[in-house]
Amino acid sequence: MEQIAMCVRYYSETEQDVREDFVGFVQAESTTGEALFNKFIEGQRDAGLYISKMRGQGYDGASNMSVCHRGVQARVQQVVPQAMYVHCKAHSLNLSIVHACKEALVSNLLDKVQQIGFAFKYSAKRLLAFKEELGNDPVAQEEMQKRTRFQSLCETRWASRADALYTFKAAYTSIVSARSYRCIILGFDFIIFLVVVEFVLQGVMPLNKLLQKQNIDLIEAAKESRVLIATFRAERADDAVWDGLYDKAVAMAEDQGVEPSKPRTARRQQHRGNVPADSVSEYWKRALFYPYLDHLVVELEDRLVSSNERFKAQYLIPSLLPELSRDHEDSIFQEYEIDLSGDREAFRNEVSRWKVRWELEGTKPSNLTDTLKATNKTLYPDIFTCLVVLITMPVSTATAERQFSIMRRLKNNMRSTMLTERMSGLALLHAYRHMEIDIDIIINEFAASKGRKLDLL
Repeated sequence: MEQIAMCVRYYSETEQDVREDFVGFVQAESTTGEALFNKFIEGQRDAGLYISKMRGQGYDGASNMSVCHRGVQARVQQVVPQAMYVHCKAHSLNLSIVHACKEALVSNLLDKVQQIGFAFKYSAKRLLAFKEELGNDPVAQEEMQKRTRFQSLCETRWASRADALYTFKAAYTSIVSARSYRCIILGFDFIIFLVVVEFVLQGVMPLNKLLQKQNIDLIEAAKESRVLIATFRAERADDAVWDGLYDKAVAMAEDQGVEPSKPRTARRQQHRGNVPADSVSEYWKRALFYPYLDHLVVELEDRLVSSNERFKAQYLIPSLLPELSRDHEDSIFQEYEIDLSGDREAFRNEVSRWKVRWELEGTKPSNLTDTLKATNKTLYPDIFTCLVVLITMPVSTATAERQFSIMRRLKNNMRSTMLTERMSGLALLHAYRHMEIDIDIIINEFAASKGRKLDLL
């Protein structure tokens, strides 16, 4: 049966932090946009949530969820116009890597690594030979971090391919010694691909992990995305970065007796890039490093660094107040007007007091969480509301994805016929197993739930 995992993101004034909580599973008889929308609204109401208070909605990029006319997000906005749709930023980062890896040279490398990974995974003979070679190489064992096999490339979580390429590079000598696919991997083109692609993907991994956290907000996500883009641009312009990568590839090649080389340059080339270069290093920098890095930067800018009128509320953060203009104030009021308590003039007066309040302070908060902790809700109700709406905007669907992982543990042979209500209850118990439960209260409620011939108490 198809299941919808529903999660709610909200700001907890008690904990003074943003939370993402799992509400439960809802069975879906159909996966069309209309059917999922109806189930979504029904599940929200059954959970006792106020649909009119929804200000954001986040899904992956599937067409039944994201299309602008018949998708779930469009149907929700017809009911709650203020519920802005946010494409999961973790999925967006994944798509950026996918499209950047469509560069012909990079795609060929990944196909070869996947082919070799499958060959070792499904052959006991090759795997045994690899383990024996790895056991005789303490340096490779240490770099592999005590793994006994290298990972295959995941088809969906492309960011995790950095770990797979890292283990492949660490175990490169053992793979060669295992005498499998030597004709593929004993080439300088393969070695330079492996070093460059692994280096670039490792740079993406910290952002990938950050985007999956529950307390991350859109402002911090966009800021860290810009940091990653700026880092890649700086590395592209720094010749020392490329020289280090090239020297590492040359060292790996020399260990195997492979000479640094480049494809033959022809006067007329139709089937591959005929990159002009005076040296082997210059060729691979222009043919591989620059195109791959440029493509990835463009994808990251298009998918992760987006602008919206609602995001202008970030200028209410004390460290950004000097950049807050009258036009910004009007845009913020217009975007949040339905949730504010007064008119435009009252909002301007509140913002004026807010500016004076932080001019008198030495240390100013620089993010939404610290700003909300320092905001007096009684004195600055509208500013508090704007910041709460902004911080509760969804960043990723990682919380919902984790609940589907719970289903793999719940749906065993002993529970193969349970209905959605029971499975949802078990999933809630599993998701919140850290909460303290009074067993005596549970027994009393269960015993008093209906008349029984046998007294339980």
